[in-house]
Amino acid sequence: MVYQLRLPDTYSMHPEYKVESILGHRFVGKKKANRRMFLVRWKGYGPADDSWVSEYDLRNSAQLKRSYLDSKGLTI
Repeated sequence: MVYQLRLPDTYSMHPEYKVESILGHRFVGKKKANRRMFLVRWKGYGPADDSWVSEYDLRNSAQLKRSYLDSKGLTI
């Protein structure tokens, strides 16, 4: 037996997480292949939910990343 579930158009399947601020950064990986990771605070969440994300994961927060790097005297 097969069932089909019809959800309302307003039903969000995946919650949207937005970066509130970048709290820090670190490098991971081997010396030649270092990748920069950022510690972020998510909008609507507290310090217990802060997490490390890659630069790629911040692609939708380019301005926030640029401001953070500028404040630390770093380059993109």
